[in-house]
Amino acid sequence: MKYSCVELNNLPDEILLIIFKKLDNLEILHSFQGVNERFNKIIYDPIFTSRLSFPQLSFNKYIKKFSSDIILNRFCSHILPTIRTKITWLDLEAESMRNILDAADYPNLYALGLYNVEEETAKCLFTDERLSASNLKNQITTLIISIDPDKNERSTMINICYYVFNVFINLTHLTFYDAAHQNNARLLFDVPFPTFSSSSLLVLKIKVQTFDVCLYILDGRFEQLHTLDIELANILSPLKIKEKFQI
Repeated sequence: MKYSCVELNNLPDEILLIIFKKLDNLEILHSFQGVNERFNKIIYDPIFTSRLSFPQLSFNKYIKKFSSDIILNRFCSHILPTIRTKITWLDLEAESMRNILDAADYPNLYALGLYNVEEETAKCLFTDERLSASNLKNQITTLIISIDPDKNERSTMINICYYVFNVFINLTHLTFYDAAHQNNARLLFDVPFPTFSSSSLLVLKIKVQTFDVCLYILDGRFEQLHTLDIELANILSPLKIKEKFQI
C-alpha cells in the first residue's frame, strides 16, 4: 500500500478524483485517511463522506462490508469522529449500527438506512437513552428499514412502526425494504388496530398483507401524507371488501 500511495501521490488531483470515484467510499477512507494532508483533503470531499454505506448485499441478505472488527473499530474511534460534520446519510447493518451511531455526534445527519432489523434490535436501538436524548430524533427525516428475512414475525412490522414514530418526530420519508424480494416484510393489522401515527410523514413506501391495511393507512393517521407506494400481497374480491368495509 505504501508503494501504491507513492505512485498515486504523483498524480494530479483531477486524476485522483476520477480513480477514487470508481472505488467504494469506505475503502477509500480506510485506505487513505491519514496518509498525508493532500490525500486527506481529497477524501474528505462530500463526494466520499456525505453518504457512507456499511452493509453490502450478499445472497438476498445484507451483511457487514468489513468482516474485521479492527477496521470497524478504526472507523468508530478515529475516522467517523473526524468527518462527523460531513456525514448526511448512514446505511447501517444491525450488528454494528449501535457502535457507529455511538461513535460520534452527527449534526448534519438527516437520513438513516437500517438493514437486517428485527424487533429486538429495533427496540434496543430506538429506546436507547442516548438516541432519545440526542438531536438525532429531531434531525432524521428519511428512514429506510430492511427487515431481517430470517426473523420476521407477524407483530414485527407493527412494533417497529411504533418505535419509529415515537422516536423520529420529524420523519418525512419512510421506506420498508425487503432485500430478498419475497414479500415477507408485510404490514398486517390485528384487532385492536394499532394507533401509531405521524403528523410529519409525507412519503411512505411499504408492503402490506391485505387491502384493509391500505384503508387504515389512509384513515387520517398520517395527515400530511401525499405519496403512498404500496405493494399489496393479497387482494380480496369486491364482495369480501364490501362485507368488511362500507366504502
